[in-house]
Amino acid sequence: MNEKRIVIVGGGVAGIAAALRLEKKHLPNVKIVLVNDKPHFEYHSALYRLVTGSSPLEVCIPLRNIFFKKNIEIVEDRIIELHKESKTIVGSSGSQYHYDYLLLGLGSETNYFNIPGLKEFSFGMKSITEAIRLKRHISETLLTCKIDFTNKVEQICDANFVVIGAGATGVELAGQLIAYARALAEEYGIDPTLVSVELIEGAPKILPALPKEFTDPIELHLRALGINIFLNRSIEREEVEEVFLKDMEMKARTVIWTAGVRANVMYEAWGLPIDKRGKVEVDEHLRLKDEPTVFIIGDGAATKFSGWAQSATYDGNHVADIIDEMIRGGTHFSPYRSTMPINAIPAGPKWAAVLLGPVRIYGRLGWWLRRIADLRAFSEILPLRKALKIWRNGNSICETCSICSVELPHEHA
Repeated sequence: MNEKRIVIVGGGVAGIAAALRLEKKHLPNVKIVLVNDKPHFEYHSALYRLVTGSSPLEVCIPLRNIFFKKNIEIVEDRIIELHKESKTIVGSSGSQYHYDYLLLGLGSETNYFNIPGLKEFSFGMKSITEAIRLKRHISETLLTCKIDFTNKVEQICDANFVVIGAGATGVELAGQLIAYARALAEEYGIDPTLVSVELIEGAPKILPALPKEFTDPIELHLRALGINIFLNRSIEREEVEEVFLKDMEMKARTVIWTAGVRANVMYEAWGLPIDKRGKVEVDEHLRLKDEPTVFIIGDGAATKFSGWAQSATYDGNHVADIIDEMIRGGTHFSPYRSTMPINAIPAGPKWAAVLLGPVRIYGRLGWWLRRIADLRAFSEILPLRKALKIWRNGNSICETCSICSVELPHEHA
């Protein structure tokens, strides 16, 4: 009997969930291969903590730690070609990978909507590299402000941080950034009142996808922290140290763009069917139409709640179960059912808002529930002992990760 090859492209939440679930099934004569363009998994839900200095290492977990003693082959390569006819994918290394079953979980990337100057002058929040770049910039900006005490106008410009997009990422970052930047300024000998954070949203409310009765207390809390919130304001263009909104201009050396994401551009480059949201059209089993052995999982799939980590985990597990049935000769599979993820949104130090169906929880309890959700996410991909180690103190598990171990400026000297 020929060996069946299951190839998973993408080491994000969905890809890892699928690989681990498939490996647990101990399917006979099956080879599981995970191809990722990095040697580590990035926990994007904690990127805002990396930027604001609270937990610099828990965002990065080496794949070899996740798949330790698992019968899964890990390949570091970036897939650039898909040939469905020959069931082959090609990496930037030139290597070809044959598959019998293919799972594509390429994730998402920043969408700048062709707004002039935005890509060139703003900071993103979609990767560890972007988060470290922003963290360095914040430190360097405040150090520059410390040196030039003679020009107060320039100080205000330097210490003004503009976050564009009041979705979950923007709210999480803004809430933590105001406290972090002011504390850092004080340690540098700078008047912390010079630090300001502006949160810009094009919709009439923050967190547009969530109910107003849930988001109103979050907005009040952000304003109480000192964050200036501007609603119904779309960005028109950005220039060096200045951002132009629909009816106003802002001086700022630091503009952080969190308002747009899109599915990985490779999906469209490969000619896959794309819906109006930029997601790949799939059938009720997350398969490409007319391609029963090619599955789309995670952010790129055109499902109701794609883009949420909880949905990505469900995607990976669901597809793993279907492939298990297919290999065993089954022909009838349970359809994919979208479920509303639990919303747990931090909005400042030790404060979060949680929406559990009709139940709304705010404050310190909400923050603890969010931290428990983080622990659960870690425990789904790591043994509990290692998961607890990361969750408790972001300890040295990432020292072997080349990106995470990049030396940063000494910010608290």
